[in-house]
Amino acid sequence: MPDTKTFLLEIGVEEIPAAYLEPAVSWLAEELKKKLDAIGYPGNPYGGVKRMWTPRRLTLIVEDIPLMTLRKSYLTQGPPAKVAKDADGNWTKAAKKFAERDGVDESALSIEENEKGRYVFAKIISKEEKTYDFLADTIPSLIFKIPFPKRMRWLKYKTVTFARPIRWLCCLFGDEVVKFQFPELTPSNKTFGHRFAHPEAITINYPDECIQKLKDASVIVDPAERRKQIVAELSKAAKKLGGKLVEHEELIYEVTNLVEFPRVLACDLGGYTDLPREVLQTALAKHQHAFVVEKKGKLLPHFLVVTNAPKLEPKLAKPWFERMAISRLEDADFFIKEDLKKGLEKLVDEEARVEWVKGIGTLSDKTRWLTELGTSLGTNIDGFDKETYIRAAYLAKADLLTNLVREKEFTSLQGIAGAIYAERSGEKPEVSNAIGQQYTDSPTSNEGAILAISDRLLNIAATFIVGKPPKGSSDPFVLRRQAAAIMKIIVDRELPLNLSTALDQTLQLIGKGEEKREAIYGFLTDRLRLFLTDQDFAYDWVDAVLAVAGDEPYDAYQRLAAFLELDKGEEFRLVAVGQKRVANITRNTHNTHNTRNTRNTPLPDDSLFDPG
Repeated sequence: MPDTKTFLLEIGVEEIPAAYLEPAVSWLAEELKKKLDAIGYPGNPYGGVKRMWTPRRLTLIVEDIPLMTLRKSYLTQGPPAKVAKDADGNWTKAAKKFAERDGVDESALSIEENEKGRYVFAKIISKEEKTYDFLADTIPSLIFKIPFPKRMRWLKYKTVTFARPIRWLCCLFGDEVVKFQFPELTPSNKTFGHRFAHPEAITINYPDECIQKLKDASVIVDPAERRKQIVAELSKAAKKLGGKLVEHEELIYEVTNLVEFPRVLACDLGGYTDLPREVLQTALAKHQHAFVVEKKGKLLPHFLVVTNAPKLEPKLAKPWFERMAISRLEDADFFIKEDLKKGLEKLVDEEARVEWVKGIGTLSDKTRWLTELGTSLGTNIDGFDKETYIRAAYLAKADLLTNLVREKEFTSLQGIAGAIYAERSGEKPEVSNAIGQQYTDSPTSNEGAILAISDRLLNIAATFIVGKPPKGSSDPFVLRRQAAAIMKIIVDRELPLNLSTALDQTLQLIGKGEEKREAIYGFLTDRLRLFLTDQDFAYDWVDAVLAVAGDEPYDAYQRLAAFLELDKGEEFRLVAVGQKRVANITRNTHNTHNTRNTRNTPLPDDSLFDPG
């Protein structure tokens, strides 16, 4: 094995938003791998690429990179063979110019054939290059190409942008600093520890030292290790309070990307544990990034925050966190009381003044369409209670006009807030449950399932009608996710729904969009195809089933499940192989028969068949 070294790149920055970090480092790692493969390391003979990050640094470590790039050969295509050689078999002027252009001798030329015909090709052997030089040429452009949802300028150069200002670059290949030109910064072997606990520069002599030296400076650069420490400290603190942690995976991911050295602090809630559980959790998670603690299913009057303070002083920090949390809980309590004074019924009356989709209708229109569409879809569903559904659909969108949901940090409670208010207003549990399940993809009742499906069908149809369907990677109205949820609900709840019929009913209620029907239907069936392949059904099986049952997701799913069971047996495989042979043998003769004898071959006489 050739001599190798480890490569380290650390991009030091001002705090980058938590959601930007992992995608940025993953993109950088993948692009660097592509570059390494392109210069002669196909199949990843170098060591693995370790991806790490904190809010203040994006880090890559790549082990076992050879000191020299590998020599490799490849072919370049030139002019057609007919103009490449003369009658005596000598290379023509055109072929010689081609060789000269690619910097090769005539002996490197050959005539090869591809799908386009016969051409002259030149065999080019790449030169060895120092990997150090390759890295110095490659890294700067990769840094500035890292995609971010939003970028900013912080230097005098208008073209220099990044998610946040870059403050340092630590770049090593073995013990050598990889030098390259960069606006107002010089790569070095220096990094920095925690902003408050260890702000001094740290010298990294070799890439292998990086992780431990940063840890000594109160920075856990590996997000997996940070997450493990956060979960352990949260669980320990919850146990100390006499309860257990209410797990919140999204919040754990977020706080992992908000801190460099986590420390957990336990705080008190005061008298606000009587707030609805979902409201309390949302208020603490959104505003404080805090976790709640429960005992036997009941929330305890405490919350836990993950701080970025290695030298945490609880006596100073605890009162501040408690004041901020209680302030938000007081707001939530006020919103709920004011909303209950008004009630959902009065808010339904106000829906006519709220535009749902411009050019389509108001929120009141949507409520009416939800009622009619869902009532129709639920007709043939066992256990579907029409009265419950009509009441739930009538109240479903009223919470969008409540003080609570209109407050920015509580918008995620749409549906849930409606369920809470419906329950407190004396509605039947089945009604409030259906309201609360309209935005989930796992409803537990048929009324909730039909409400969720109807809502998404109306959303998809309206968005297509106004000319805003998903395009490429852009899907601002998350229609793909909504369509996938429709398929999941239908299959999970075993609902005998027909997509074509449901779409026709949707468009009929809206009263426009017939010209977009095929586009919408194609979009839905594409989502169904993807949903089924995601269930580990073979794509060719999915295509075959959808050709005969493409309108009914649950029927299609059942057929594929049956195929899967049959495929486990040897008999089915033998039949499949036999059918494939017959198809291959008769394909050409069938075509010949059709073209030669169609006019002369009489139709069979049905009276001659034995009915027995």
